[in-house]
Amino acid sequence: MPGVSESTVTPTPTLAVLNTPSTVAPALSRRVLGRGAALGALFLTELLALTIRFDGEALLASPHWWTRDLVWASVLLHGLLTSSAVFLLMVSPRLKPLARSLVDQAAGHWWTPWLGLHLVAVALLWQSTASLFEGGSESVALVVTWTLAATAAGLLGLFAVAPPRWCWAVARREVVALLVAATAGVAAVSSGRLAQEFWAPLASATFYLVRGLLGVLYSQTVSDPRHLIVGTPAFHVEIAPMCSGYEGVGLILVFLSVYLWLFRRTLRFPQALVLLPVGVVAIWSANVVRITALVAIGTSVSPGVAEGGFHSQAGWLFFIAVSLGLMTASHRVRLFAAAVPVSAEARARPEATTEAAALLAPVLVLLASGMLTAAVATEFDWLYPLRVVVTAAALWHFRATYRRLQWRPSWQSLAIGAAVFLVWLWLEPRAPGGAGIETGLARLSRGAAGLWLAFRVVGSVVTVPLAEELAFRGYLIRRLISPAFETVRPGQFTWLSFLVSSVLFGLLHGRVLAGMLAGMAYALILYRRGQVGEAVYAHMTTNALIAAHVLAFGRWSLWS
Repeated sequence: MPGVSESTVTPTPTLAVLNTPSTVAPALSRRVLGRGAALGALFLTELLALTIRFDGEALLASPHWWTRDLVWASVLLHGLLTSSAVFLLMVSPRLKPLARSLVDQAAGHWWTPWLGLHLVAVALLWQSTASLFEGGSESVALVVTWTLAATAAGLLGLFAVAPPRWCWAVARREVVALLVAATAGVAAVSSGRLAQEFWAPLASATFYLVRGLLGVLYSQTVSDPRHLIVGTPAFHVEIAPMCSGYEGVGLILVFLSVYLWLFRRTLRFPQALVLLPVGVVAIWSANVVRITALVAIGTSVSPGVAEGGFHSQAGWLFFIAVSLGLMTASHRVRLFAAAVPVSAEARARPEATTEAAALLAPVLVLLASGMLTAAVATEFDWLYPLRVVVTAAALWHFRATYRRLQWRPSWQSLAIGAAVFLVWLWLEPRAPGGAGIETGLARLSRGAAGLWLAFRVVGSVVTVPLAEELAFRGYLIRRLISPAFETVRPGQFTWLSFLVSSVLFGLLHGRVLAGMLAGMAYALILYRRGQVGEAVYAHMTTNALIAAHVLAFGRWSLWS
């Protein structure tokens, strides 16, 4: 540039904050990281205390829209989590430099005043929440106070961890990532609202298609378009919002979006984007078939089976069938597959294919057998021993591959497992549950009940931890780092693989928060020495303590 020498160009304040070389001593860095971990634990405790203590259901009957909308606070939290996940995903290539910069800036940060102000805001948030949710006051001023207190608590907590100057520098540099993350969060919140508003057209279309299919199967059908009731004189159902198909549509869109991103190097774009509308049509059609099959089973087989296991599991079975079908088609159909198909890469690395199969097959067998046995059950899964047998057979088949892993337990893995048990127990709802297991056992003879319990304990303590840890900590956490997962050292850390694998682990178990924290704990013990066996032993310890607690105190909900 004429008239300006290179030596006169100085970095902007934003770049200076983020690009300054690290000068923090290792001991001080460890103290900063310890402080950050303590603050994170404090914030998580505050969130749990608020969500467990206060229930927004009482506000549903409020005549004021500004009060009723607070019931959507949980949805807003989901939006915030979505935004955070998308932001971390977008900045993942720059995450290490950002983390080092944060440690450097936080080393000299005067954080205690910000923490004190944060605690004041949390106290105000607690008081306003109590007045709003339980005090009977629904004034606009109180709602505004509640909103400002929640916002202030979040910002002040952030400033206790990171200096405001550093936060502003990151915001300026990562403005695009922040905008995309905010858009994703708004979309996550809005999708719930839109689903509630626009489920009726989907439900109506589902109703007429189900009625048409049932007309082919049965000479007499029941049909009430006004109340969306359809079936036969012996068994009929109501097409409720969750039965309209919008949940499956949303789930398949999220799944395919993640799949397309992870396999972007082996798929052909933009042709692969066709999988999105194809997936929507396929999953919605599968939902029509599911409801038709539900009525048919209730009419011709057993109402108990239809209302119990099939009703709760068929949706996931169809979702898995559609997902696997689309993934298989994407790699076999030339329209979607890249020039170098996955099968060619697999032939070039046969040992990697064998290892992937060994790590994934047991958990896939576990999930598939679990859904099938639950689908034919009513309230009590009397076929649970079958899950144990087929999963154990899959583990035995690949035993030669597992011999190459390290299987030495340590007291740290046992301690982590015990800590996860305590957290799991603390987060478990106190509401009664698991009555189906207790009732089902009571109907069996003493010998049969003892045999079922023996299989249940073996499955919980042995086959389930082995299958899940091999898949999540043995395969997925490495696959998220590199498509050539076999080249990734077990225990190699990245934020993306750590967070995504933990969240998916929580989603698998239904208890999302408890499962996510458990996944994080098992990942941490893996990072300690890079041995999958330690994560397995930690998981086994957790499940063994849960099994002992169930048998000692009859808290069957922990197994439901």
